[in-house]
Amino acid sequence: MIRVFFICAMLCGILMGCGQSVSKDSLLEDYDYFFSQLEQIHPDPYSAFGGEENFKKEVRQLRNELAGTDSLTLDEMQSKVTQLLSALHDGHTYMGYDNSPKKVEDRWIPLKFKVIPDGIIVNGFSPELKFLKGAMLCEVEGESLESVLDHLDKIVISENRYGLMGKACTSIGNTNVLRQLFPSFDKERVSMKFRMVNGKDTLVRLPFHPNGPFWKSIVWSSTDERFPKNNFEYRFVDDDKQTMVMCINSIASADVPDIEKYGIKTDVIVADVFAKMLREMKVSNSSRLIIDLRGNGGGWTMIMYAALYELYGKRFMETDLGMHFSTKISEAWLKKNNTTLELLGQSRGTSLKLGDFVEEPSSISSFDWFMCADKSILEEQHGEPIYTPKEIFVVTDVQTFSAAFHTAYMLWKMGAKVVGVPSGQAPNTFMEITPFKLPNTGLECSASNSLQCCFPKDHPMAKTLAPDIQLSYDDYRKTDFNNDAELLFIIQDD
Repeated sequence: MIRVFFICAMLCGILMGCGQSVSKDSLLEDYDYFFSQLEQIHPDPYSAFGGEENFKKEVRQLRNELAGTDSLTLDEMQSKVTQLLSALHDGHTYMGYDNSPKKVEDRWIPLKFKVIPDGIIVNGFSPELKFLKGAMLCEVEGESLESVLDHLDKIVISENRYGLMGKACTSIGNTNVLRQLFPSFDKERVSMKFRMVNGKDTLVRLPFHPNGPFWKSIVWSSTDERFPKNNFEYRFVDDDKQTMVMCINSIASADVPDIEKYGIKTDVIVADVFAKMLREMKVSNSSRLIIDLRGNGGGWTMIMYAALYELYGKRFMETDLGMHFSTKISEAWLKKNNTTLELLGQSRGTSLKLGDFVEEPSSISSFDWFMCADKSILEEQHGEPIYTPKEIFVVTDVQTFSAAFHTAYMLWKMGAKVVGVPSGQAPNTFMEITPFKLPNTGLECSASNSLQCCFPKDHPMAKTLAPDIQLSYDDYRKTDFNNDAELLFIIQDD
């Protein structure tokens, strides 16, 4: 069973120990290797470029450009490759981070940003900029935010507009990114226009600050202490125990084989903790469950099958989830799954060759799909849920990605209401990383190996899963822009 989705950020974080000086010839060899692997692994690297011929032409032109430079660094090559790959809108395919070349020392403006359904607001600031709390970003250097996002879309990798806004939050206040967005930018301050809470527009010129003690002074929008913040932590948030909230920061479980090799340490066994929570809800006849998936970059989708079975019983396994996967067979993919063409063909009752695609069912019809070390706890349910509360909400933001997006989507298909900001993950997209290393730099890279389709191509939610409940700017204002505004909105009638 192959529907396993790793945490992109985890693997990205492993790869950045490659800062050693490497010759231009060696870097170009790595460039060639990267694109040879991309073509072998990726289900469709060509269509976004207008076909195979145009793809190869652009790859060749970029190589010639890199070869023609007097000197070449790994950062510069990564940045140029990222710009080319941005056309794929594929968050699982990358040559390392989408770094910007460091023409000058990295410095940032003293603001932090957050995406809400209406746009980008300020949710962190140095004390003297407190008046900008909750202000909506409208312009950068005289250009509208929409125009700036269009420019940014060509230099970073994102899957939809909300994912792009998420990238903007972490990049548009950086000196080197600003130099990419505005080629003539060479200033000590950047001008930004904000729409204030009172509806008036204010132009502010913001200085830059390097890494250092200064950032300890940043003031963040508040959070609500009633809500859990640790991974798979849960608690009732009301005295009569009618509303349970579970926080899930990453889709990881201690019973995942060799989980330590991914740099993950956890003693949480998801099936156990989820069952315990549902039993506590059952004792209190609790009416509402809120699952908080904000900031969750993913993990292993199949971990959550056991949790959803505990929540819904056999109805989960009988439901067509509508997620269709078409996976391309490559040598790297076979190696990742520790199998061979022969063994794969035997398991599927057909002969297969490299480059073929295997289709996966859109329902979870067998416990064989579940990533759960002790399936006996599931078998003891005899198809019945442990407990299903009347109301189930799942809260998302732009960082709800990969396996976390799948969790939100599956809950939505089962009838839960999605609340918050649309995920930066597109429902119809490329999926599941196959990692590989570049031979000279040792850089860990990734290419998607599957094509995921949750909706018909022309469906309005094919690229963005719209939450059932999206808060307005005024809703956030009423909470004083609390970082838990979505959770507060759900329980506001309690």
